[in-house]
Amino acid sequence: MRPTKPLRLLVAASLVAVGALGATTGGVAAYGHADQPLAQIEFSGNCNNPSFPLCAPPPNGFGLGGIWVWIEIDANGTGDIAGADCGHDRAGSGGAGSIRGEVTWWPSTGPQGEAFAVDPNNLYYNVSLGHGGPPLSFPRTVGHYSFAPAPAVTLQLQVAP
Repeated sequence: MRPTKPLRLLVAASLVAVGALGATTGGVAAYGHADQPLAQIEFSGNCNNPSFPLCAPPPNGFGLGGIWVWIEIDANGTGDIAGADCGHDRAGSGGAGSIRGEVTWWPSTGPQGEAFAVDPNNLYYNVSLGHGGPPLSFPRTVGHYSFAPAPAVTLQLQVAP
C-alpha cells in the first residue's frame, strides 16, 4: 500500500521534529503585537495503529506515536514554532522530545511543498523549518482541517487569525 500525500506529511513532520531537537533557540517569542502576527497554525498527527503501514517501526514506517506543533506566522516572513513529539511502543519505553525554534515562510497560490489539506481558495503558507527538506504547505484560509485514513491514525490542523 502506497502512502498518501497527507500521510507523507505526517512522516515529514515527524522527521523534522527529530531534527529540530538539536536546533533549538532561546525561547519562542510570545504571540503578540511586536511580532506582527498574521496567523497561528496548530498541527497534530497521531499514529497508534500498529497494523497501518506508516505506523510500522523504522525503516518501513515512523513508528507509533505523535507530534503536535504550533506555528506563529509573522508579517515579515518569519515565525516561531513550538511543540513536542512522542514515541510509543508496546514495551512501554517510548519517549518525547521538545520542538522549539524559528521558521521562515512565504505565501503562494497552490502548495509549494508537502500539503496536509486543500485550501478552498488555493492559498497557502509555505513554512521552511530550515533543515534542507521541502517546505510544509498549510492552508491560509482560517478553519479546521481533519484526516483519518485508518482507525487510530489522525491528522488535525487548525488555522486561526
